[in-house]
Amino acid sequence: MKLFGYLLKREIYQIIYVQDVFSQYEDFLATVSKAFDPKILFLTVIPVVAGLSTTLYSKLLLSVLLTEYANTIVKWILAEDRPFWWLNETKEFSSLNRPKIYQNELTCEPSPGNPSGHLMTSTTYLFVIFSVLEESLGKYGRFSIISLRVVYYSTLFFISISRMYFGCHFLHQCIFGIVLGIVMSKVCLSHRLEKYIAKQTGKRRVGFVVLICLLMLSLYWIQKMLGIDPQWAVKMAFKWCEDPFYLKPTTTLVFSAIRLTGSLLALAVVGPIQKAKPLNIKLSIPMVMAMMALEWVALDHTPRNYGVVVYFLYSFLLYFIFTYGYLRWVPALAGQDGRAPRNDRSKSKSN
Repeated sequence: MKLFGYLLKREIYQIIYVQDVFSQYEDFLATVSKAFDPKILFLTVIPVVAGLSTTLYSKLLLSVLLTEYANTIVKWILAEDRPFWWLNETKEFSSLNRPKIYQNELTCEPSPGNPSGHLMTSTTYLFVIFSVLEESLGKYGRFSIISLRVVYYSTLFFISISRMYFGCHFLHQCIFGIVLGIVMSKVCLSHRLEKYIAKQTGKRRVGFVVLICLLMLSLYWIQKMLGIDPQWAVKMAFKWCEDPFYLKPTTTLVFSAIRLTGSLLALAVVGPIQKAKPLNIKLSIPMVMAMMALEWVALDHTPRNYGVVVYFLYSFLLYFIFTYGYLRWVPALAGQDGRAPRNDRSKSKSN
């Protein structure tokens, strides 16, 4: 433990160094951190993919959901501190030499720090997208593939810098998030896994979701039985965050589990879509944009004054309905018929 404490102490100085060097680029780093927030990705960028390709959206959704579930489970098991509260709780510093790190509204996340959810989810998301791009751009030569990979790792670098700059994560938490993200990407993009899940009946897929929920509940209650408060990270965030209004319930592990379960249940009901009709972009994109806007409005009107049960149930149903809509309603209403128009067929016959 002394060695680990020494490591974290060194990493605090790394954060201070990053905050000093990149202070002029705070607005840029804030934009990066916000853009690659798992919730923002899930509510904006990922649904746009549903308007372009149902098959790609299904693949991306499966990868991101399983990665976020893995992130939530590992966070609960490792139960590591975030820099902004570890610095104030540790005995590695005395009251005379304890440094102070900069924090703002992006800093105060009430969940354990390891692994970084931003980096783990973004690694998987970008891995799926860039894998598709590599396949389509591979015909243009090796330079295009190298360029894509440079952009991929550069993006992960700037996400890491942004998370360290705002004191959200230690360096090792960022690196571990990237490593786990790559591992989950490889697993989730395996055709065997996707085919296996697709072949299962709807009831069996729902059963898998129930098993994951039971695993989450088991972790929650095992901690309670061991005398550990599962909400300890929330209390630490409240204790050391400079402004309590920075804290958001949507960044807690419990809410993440609710959000993920609603979306994963929708995917289980529909099933991974390996083949789908091409979409009419002129219809699908406006439809997806309208659904995204409606989802944001519905989230803004989440009932917060009727207790935790109503709050979580409303959120669960919201994520279930919209994920189901992107998987079912968009291809049903905006899917193109694979057959050629009658006039085109007659012309081809005459020729």
